[in-house]
Amino acid sequence: MIDITKDKEQRADLLEQGRSIITKEYQNKEKRKKAVRTIQKRISACLLMLLISTVSVSANEPKTTEIQAPAQTEVSTQASISTETTLTEQTKVNVHEKKERCKKKKENSKKISKEPKTKKRTQPSKLKKLQKTKKKEQKIQVKIRPHILKSYTEESLKMKRNKEYIGHYIYFNQGDAAWNQNGYGIHAAGCGPTSMAVCVTNLTKKWVTPVDTTKWAYENGYYSSEGSVHSAIPAMAAHWDLGCEGLGTTEQAIKKSLKKGRPVIALMGPGYFTSGGHFMVLIDIDQNDNVTIADVGSRRRSHYKYPLRDVIGQSKKADAGGPFWSVYLKKSVRVTKHKKGKKQKEVQDGFEKIIQEFYAGIEEGKILIGHKRMAGEKLTGSGKFLKNQVLSLAAKLGDRKIKSIANTYSFESVPIGDEKGLLSSPSGFNLNKYLERTY
Repeated sequence: MIDITKDKEQRADLLEQGRSIITKEYQNKEKRKKAVRTIQKRISACLLMLLISTVSVSANEPKTTEIQAPAQTEVSTQASISTETTLTEQTKVNVHEKKERCKKKKENSKKISKEPKTKKRTQPSKLKKLQKTKKKEQKIQVKIRPHILKSYTEESLKMKRNKEYIGHYIYFNQGDAAWNQNGYGIHAAGCGPTSMAVCVTNLTKKWVTPVDTTKWAYENGYYSSEGSVHSAIPAMAAHWDLGCEGLGTTEQAIKKSLKKGRPVIALMGPGYFTSGGHFMVLIDIDQNDNVTIADVGSRRRSHYKYPLRDVIGQSKKADAGGPFWSVYLKKSVRVTKHKKGKKQKEVQDGFEKIIQEFYAGIEEGKILIGHKRMAGEKLTGSGKFLKNQVLSLAAKLGDRKIKSIANTYSFESVPIGDEKGLLSSPSGFNLNKYLERTY
């Protein structure tokens, strides 16, 4: 038999145990809630303290406000909320005022810094740059001090006896000592006049050296220590009574000139031949359009042939019809080999007769020595008479060099033997020697 009373008692005990457990849990929950509330209150109090401290620092208020603030928060929640709003508004106002002050300070500082600083900084820097450029220009003017030594004529004659050739062309190198004892700086910058000396010597069959071409180019403003201007090529060709045609970079025109036996002066840019700018002479072309060159700056480079297209590709932009110029002998001056003999003798006799007539008008035993005139200098008396005599001689001989010298030099008649002292300066010109050498 089952005991019902025992079951009832057990159930009652279980119920009481369950109720006690539930009450305990409920009590624990309430304790937790109270603890959370107290923690929240403390956190809010701490936050209020922090806010009050920040406001007090910004407004430079005394520390007593920081101690009084927590007491006020404990009095009522509504008062704390109102203080929070007022404090936040004050902080916003203070922050806004600070920003405006900072902006005003920055604007004022910019205005102040702009006006005087720009004037002080820009002006001295510009002055320094101008002073530097002036110093450079002065150095360039001083660099060239032409003074041809007496030994030059001996060196020139030695070179003439032992001519150097590339193919059938007489070759000059700008670095040779014979051309660099005079202050013109031919070794460093004389590639243009040296290239023209190659053309003049080979076409006219006269011994015209790099010193002759450089001296003329310098005196006429076509040459300096920095090199030659592009217009120097046609100007030098005209001075030595040669034709000059600018070919640009037209391949067919360059070929045609070389096949006719006309040398072509080339201005090269950065590449195989130079790192800056360099004049050289194209003297021949073969069936495969490979050119032979007389590179006045390098004997080694002159020993090879180069494709014409590659040479054109490495050329430099130039004025005065360049960077390639065809130089040729004019028809009026050209005397072919089969027409030499009687005709050439007749021409030579005619020149001698003109020169004899010229010297008949000057005192016997005297020669003419020229000196370069100063700018604005006027000739009078015997100087004017001698100028007219020299101009008439130039017209009869068809010599442009004598004509240009008559217009820029003043002449005087000097007894033979007394001319040495007058020719010590580089600007002296002995007309007698020039006529003997040329005619």
